[in-house]
Amino acid sequence: MAPIDYSKWENIDTDSELEASQQQAPMSASGSIQAVIVRCEVEKRKFPPWSTIRITEDHPVFSRPVPDVPRLIEVPVVLYRVGTQSSNQADLNNQIATYLNIDADSGFALPEWQSHVGTIVVARKDRKSLLPQHLEGVWMYCDRILDLFGEDWWMGYCEEQKQFRPGKGGEEDVDD
Repeated sequence: MAPIDYSKWENIDTDSELEASQQQAPMSASGSIQAVIVRCEVEKRKFPPWSTIRITEDHPVFSRPVPDVPRLIEVPVVLYRVGTQSSNQADLNNQIATYLNIDADSGFALPEWQSHVGTIVVARKDRKSLLPQHLEGVWMYCDRILDLFGEDWWMGYCEEQKQFRPGKGGEEDVDD
């Protein structure tokens, strides 16, 4: 067996595929900007969960504020509801939209982003092109934050509630 050539391992963490490592967000093409459409449950039955779209520079998405977590990590994404309609409100759920809108202090999204959101358009507030994988990175970052909120939140809540309950604890205590 031939010895292993370790000299090629200095860039072990880099992508070996040339086209993938050099991929950049496409530049705006004559007044249009690349954004990402993120579909709600009803539309995901017919279309991919998200895909790129082109929007005009004066699209209403750019009048929206940057949500808390994307602002803090300096990825200025903004979201716009396209107005999806369905008689079944669960069809309008859009977990990605909810996660992107969480508050950095509480871990909760504003009520208007918690349910029945529908399909959204996501763009960069600075009007630079947005790649789907960049949006996915911000979404996964928000998902990780929610995991952290969940780990300690329940224990803290239980300890807080014990202060308000008259029981002494134990199996037969209804307040424990």
